[in-house]
Formats: sequence, C-alpha cells, structure tokens
Amino acid sequence: SGLVWSKDGADWPNRDCSSFVEAAGIRWHVQRMGEGPPLLLIHGTGAATHSWRGLLPLLAENFSVVALDLPGHGFTQSPPGHRLSLPGMSIDVGALLRKLEMRPETAVGHSAGAAILARMCLAGRIAPRLLVALNGAFMPFGGVATHLFSPLAKLLVLNPLVPRVFAWQASHAGAVERLIANTGSTIDQEGVALYRKLVRNPVHVAAALRMM
Repeated sequence: SGLVWSKDGADWPNRDCSSFVEAAGIRWHVQRMGEGPPLLLIHGTGAATHSWRGLLPLLAENFSVVALDLPGHGFTQSPPGHRLSLPGMSIDVGALLRKLEMRPETAVGHSAGAAILARMCLAGRIAPRLLVALNGAFMPFGGVATHLFSPLAKLLVLNPLVPRVFAWQASHAGAVERLIANTGSTIDQEGVALYRKLVRNPVHVAAALRMM
C-alpha cells in the first residue's frame, strides 16, 4: 500500500496547507499557500511536495501557490500504469487544475516536472505567461546510455518485485544518502529523512520507475 497520511504525513513539511482533492479518478495530495498571481509547482521523478518545503512559504509571500504530489508519488493515489507517461500525467494534472479552478500565470517544474509542464503548454492545457525549468529533463540520455537505460527501466517496471526490493534496500543504513549523492545533489538531513520515507515505500518506487 501507499503512504498513509495520518501516520507517514505526521511530520510532512507545510502540513497545515495540505488537502486532498479528487480529480481524474485519483485522490491527489495538494498544498496551497499564499495570495496573489497563481503559481504552480511540479516536482520531478521520485520526489514529492517536500521538494518545495523551503521555497513554498517564500513564494507564498507574493503568489497564490499550488504544489502537488504527482500520481503515485508521495500521498497521491496511483493511476493505472499506462497513465504514468508524459501525455497521461499531462492530462491528469490538467484535470486536477480544472477541479481547483486554477489557471497558473507562472509554472515551475523541476526535472521531469518541467517536461510535464511543457507538454501541458503544447497541448493547450495551461497557458502561463512564464514557464520556469529547474534542471529540466527535456532530452533523452545520449550515446550508449540510451541503449542501456531505456530497456533496463522497461524491464524493471515489468517485474513487480523490483519496487519491493528497492524499498527494502533503501531501509539499509546509508543507502538513501548514497543514492542522493550519486545524483550530484547536496541536501540537508531533513531532506534525506523525507526521501528515505518515500523510497522505502514500494508504491512510490513503482510510480517513479514507470515515469522513467
């Protein structure tokens, strides 16, 4: 099963601004804060709203900010696997925004979140005045990596045991720290603990693998 809000969300950053919204047949975890022009935040693969824990309150001083957990990530329900594609998530996030009656003037995406936002713009699902990509994942791997990682990711997704094995490995001391260090990121211990909570959950891991 996925993460449980009453237990796993007890120490979630900016918890007071969290709510749950039904849209596109999915129960979404959404955080809303601030007043002003509407601004949308979308995290990257394998992350969740905790990615914005420090930035969200700062942006809320000047904007009406909405951050969400992508499908299958964090505390948002998983959809059928085929909808964890770029077009599928673009459609589902668009449905959520319609439910929230939100038309972002600014859209900010990290990594794959930026690609989702770009796809939404191209499909006419949002029309922001500004799209901000933070290390946007717009291009596939180049060279030999293309021939190695794409088939490997598909193979991992087909095996239902892989997310459970990955989550089990993440429970070992230092595993999450090494994983984050290998991405080139430097984050504080609170961030490490929150990622540890996420990657110990097989549902979250499965969603991240399907996005890849």
